[in-house]
Amino acid sequence: MITNALLLLLWLTGCSSNDTPLESEEGGMGNLSLSVDINEAVDEVSNSRSMSTADVKINIVNAEGQTVVSYNSINEVPESIELDAGVYKAVAVSTSTSLVAFEAPQYGGTSAEFAIQKEQTTSIALECLLQNTKVTVDYSDLIKNQFSTYATVVKSNIGELLFDKEETKAGYYRSSGDLNVSATIGTGVDQKITSFLIENIQPQTHYKITIDIDQGTGKIVIDVDETLVDGGNHDIIVTPIEGEARPDYNTSIGFFTKEGKLYDANGMEFHPRGVNNAHFWFDSGNRLWAFNALSPIAAYHSNSVRMVWQTNYNKESWNNVEEADQLRNMFNEAISKGLVPMIELHDVTGNESKEDLLKTAAFYVRPDILSVMKEFESILLINIANEWSGKNTVYRDAYKEAVIMLRNAGLKHTIVIDGSGWGQDMTPIFDYGQEIIDADPQKNILFSVHMYENYRNESTITTNLEKAVEMKLPLIVGEFGFQHGGTADNPIQIPYTHILSECERLGLGWYAWSWKGNSGGVDYLDLSNDWEGNTLSDWGKGIVNDVNGLANTAKKVSVIN
Repeated sequence: MITNALLLLLWLTGCSSNDTPLESEEGGMGNLSLSVDINEAVDEVSNSRSMSTADVKINIVNAEGQTVVSYNSINEVPESIELDAGVYKAVAVSTSTSLVAFEAPQYGGTSAEFAIQKEQTTSIALECLLQNTKVTVDYSDLIKNQFSTYATVVKSNIGELLFDKEETKAGYYRSSGDLNVSATIGTGVDQKITSFLIENIQPQTHYKITIDIDQGTGKIVIDVDETLVDGGNHDIIVTPIEGEARPDYNTSIGFFTKEGKLYDANGMEFHPRGVNNAHFWFDSGNRLWAFNALSPIAAYHSNSVRMVWQTNYNKESWNNVEEADQLRNMFNEAISKGLVPMIELHDVTGNESKEDLLKTAAFYVRPDILSVMKEFESILLINIANEWSGKNTVYRDAYKEAVIMLRNAGLKHTIVIDGSGWGQDMTPIFDYGQEIIDADPQKNILFSVHMYENYRNESTITTNLEKAVEMKLPLIVGEFGFQHGGTADNPIQIPYTHILSECERLGLGWYAWSWKGNSGGVDYLDLSNDWEGNTLSDWGKGIVNDVNGLANTAKKVSVIN
């Protein structure tokens, strides 16, 4: 078992004992000596992941709870840390963001309070313990000898892992809620299935699950041995892994919105920064141009991609690949490149019919498509319809009904809703946005504005973005360009660098339009001169290299390793 303790010798120079309140002289500077060692015991599983000193972040926190010094890894901690005289504690937090994963232990801990005295050196001790729950699954010799097929799914309220017949690694789960153990032995008419509930899982605990067959009844027997890991102690308060708590009303295992912000499944705030990519128009007929462009899009630092799709898929034009499989391939490819996928449907662009919007929304609940959407709940964003432009209460009522349609089908994803007026009009977002959020059982809505010629003035950009933030309406800029509209001789210029800077200042995401394939007089909006990304246009260079562009501000989502 990897115990991975961070051990520091404990001696407090010039400090009070632990039985009395700590005090320090006012004013002046003192020093903290923080020597950190990682001691690894031999794990029961021979192929376990080795802990790294880069896996733990060290914070020095003052008496008011403010972090005054922070180090991204143990390796960065200097021999001596200069601090103002005062009372502090040292906090170690795992930098791993996995919610559920094989061989992904997370460690952390908090020291006792210590005082820094003027012109003195204080040394402290800190021990880090396992923060999550460890699970292993083993099968009896009877099962191994008599069955060729067997597997067990262990699912928490956050995610699940499959322990098949070949799996020997340990699974690590965020310590929250219950574990449902579902074992399947054999196939066909001889198949046996049963489940078992482990309630209120604890950190620092190893749940050893054994699957057997009762020879008298032929039924599956699930046995669970609960033991503390080496060094574990349930009396010790576990340091929570950093991240915003998911609201009780939100039961998704993926993104969620809260107080006007977007969070990933780890509760880490996420600012989408990426591009639009026209998959539906350029991936048919053996081309796969947009699909293959996901590699250079990621290489140019995007952390997300908005994927153009439509409902009139004809598999004969796609080498007879089923639509669900094509979407699955697209999403998997994006994720493999570190990109958060957002699907959007382009069918009703500029349309104002409520009925047409609902027909478009029905695409997502079609059985084959619904299955794919659910498969990617932990990472996928769903943009119901591109630039549907219903006005006033039609906008409100249509989107409320569309959201409920998706929720009733079991889709708990963050749902993205474009503004009206070809995406540029934020009035209905301001007028009805909160009402739409309140009508959603998951309260998991992200609004999107498209910034083209209506946003030719910096003041208009700032006013609208600031208003959304003040109203705590979660918002992204789902499309924008550097020019749009006007005439060929006198195109309207959009101050796109102001969009970038304001999004950075206000903590908002954005997607530039678009990677490649523009025509009809707007080919100037191609970010790349070729699908492969060998040369970027001036527009593309700006999006990548601006001080607030992709290279300087895009941060990968925490749930993709």
